[in-house]
Amino acid sequence: MKLKTILTVTLILFVSMTRIGWCGAGEGDTPDAVMLEYFKAAQANDFSATYDLISDKMKDGRTREQYIDDWNNVMKMAQVEIVRFGVTSHEINGDDAIVNAWIEATDIFNVLGIFEKEIDHFVLVDGVWKLDITEVLMEEVTEVPTE
Repeated sequence: MKLKTILTVTLILFVSMTRIGWCGAGEGDTPDAVMLEYFKAAQANDFSATYDLISDKMKDGRTREQYIDDWNNVMKMAQVEIVRFGVTSHEINGDDAIVNAWIEATDIFNVLGIFEKEIDHFVLVDGVWKLDITEVLMEEVTEVPTE
C-alpha cells in the first residue's frame, strides 16, 4: 500500500513538472511578458489590446473607447511608428514589479528614429500583471540595449 502511494505521488509530480516544462510561462504571466505584449499591441496600433494590459491608474477614468480614440489621435497627429523594442531586466517584489525596457520609434520630430529607455512599474491585479506607471528616462541611448 505504501509503494502504491509513493508511485501515485511520484506520478503526479512528474506529470505536473512535465506540463510546466512543455507549457513554459504563458504570455502575461510575468511583467516583462506583459511589457512585450503591450509594445507589440502599441506597434500594431491595437489600443484595445493595450487597454487590457494597463491598470485603472493608467486608464485615468477613460472608457475603452475614449482611451482608444486618445491614442489613435496621438499616434496619427505625431506620426508615431514603433520600430523596435525590448526588455533588459525585470524585478518582482511581491505585488509590484519594475521592468527596464527600451523602444525605438520615429515621429514627426524624429524621422530618423530615436531610442528611449524607460522604467515601467507594474502591479498585480487579481493575479494579473498590469502596467501602472511608465517613466521615460531623459538620457541618451547610444546603442540598442540588449538583455
